[in-house]
Amino acid sequence: MFSTFDRYLTWRVLHTFAMLFIATYGLYVVIDLFMNIDEFQENSLKGLGAGESGRQLELFRRIGVYYLYRAFDFFELAGSILIVLSAIAVLALIRKSSETFPLLAAGIPAFRLLRPLLVTTAGLNLLLVVNQEFVIPRLAVQLQTPRGSQIASVQQVEPVYDYSNYMMHISGDQVLLDRRLIVGASFAVDSKELSSRPFVMKAERARYVQDKARSGRSGWLLENLTAVLDSQILTVEGRKRITPSANGRDAFVESDVTFEQLYNRGRNMKLLSSWELVQQIRNPSTGQNPLRARSLALHSRLTRPLLSLLSVAIALPLVLRRESSSLIANMALCAGVQGCFFGLAHVSLALGGTGMIEPDLAAWLPVILNGMASAWAAGLVQT
Repeated sequence: MFSTFDRYLTWRVLHTFAMLFIATYGLYVVIDLFMNIDEFQENSLKGLGAGESGRQLELFRRIGVYYLYRAFDFFELAGSILIVLSAIAVLALIRKSSETFPLLAAGIPAFRLLRPLLVTTAGLNLLLVVNQEFVIPRLAVQLQTPRGSQIASVQQVEPVYDYSNYMMHISGDQVLLDRRLIVGASFAVDSKELSSRPFVMKAERARYVQDKARSGRSGWLLENLTAVLDSQILTVEGRKRITPSANGRDAFVESDVTFEQLYNRGRNMKLLSSWELVQQIRNPSTGQNPLRARSLALHSRLTRPLLSLLSVAIALPLVLRRESSSLIANMALCAGVQGCFFGLAHVSLALGGTGMIEPDLAAWLPVILNGMASAWAAGLVQT
């Protein structure tokens, strides 16, 4: 059960986190707006007459909407760092105002302060999880909209290879997000397992369907092919995977490549929920490099709350060191140690991304090292 002092510390951490978030995000908005105001003006006022009223109002509205959505992205980007900084700042403030001395004089151990700090850190990390898993995936389109533009409904196709379909190359001109279509679809077949010679199927549009009439196979329905598909060049395996329609203008291509994998949301893993990452990891069409990147991202999400909790556990004995009465020296040491572990975590993730170490090891190694450091630093705390 929380005591009065526990609630006091909890409130101070929440207040400090809110102030840090407002200050840092406000600074980000000012710098980004200063550097990109021309882009806002160009996109926001496009199509409006020179004498039309409300031009400036429309510009301010577009700026407000753009940075409102970006606040969730910034919370995901900087939230975990700000949480740890908030806990460290609160520890420094109560040390500076000598609020820890009455507790120590009453025989209460300094580690008793960890309870409200860890509970608050866990609660803020829960908000990060909700933001990552539920909010950002729903705002994926808005977060990809250029500055000052309307909500993006059209995006460029990100070509992919279907590893489950003998390296079939899938591309196109554009994707229509609202209708979930590929415009100017192109499916290139260059495998002897599928055809006797290479060929390209180009269609006016393509949509991803679950074809119940063909034993529930998933794939792409190519509509209005630019040329008639010659089924004679298809092998036995090719006829199983590529089925021309009776009208000669359409074709069904069995594939595990989904619509989301063909534009930026499928490539930008921060826009995907963890369940979507798991689905892409299990998808046989995913190549080795994308598979490694998605596995690393998934493990990183699991370890992020643990790293925040361990960072707070390391910070307490460093800020409240018994060997030093200098708060400045303690804060400098704490900043140096936290900076080293922060850099180590990024180096580990970089090694995992290049394949030098396994993705799971790359994500969990910082947790192991932080846990060891927290146990070692426990003996430094003031008593």
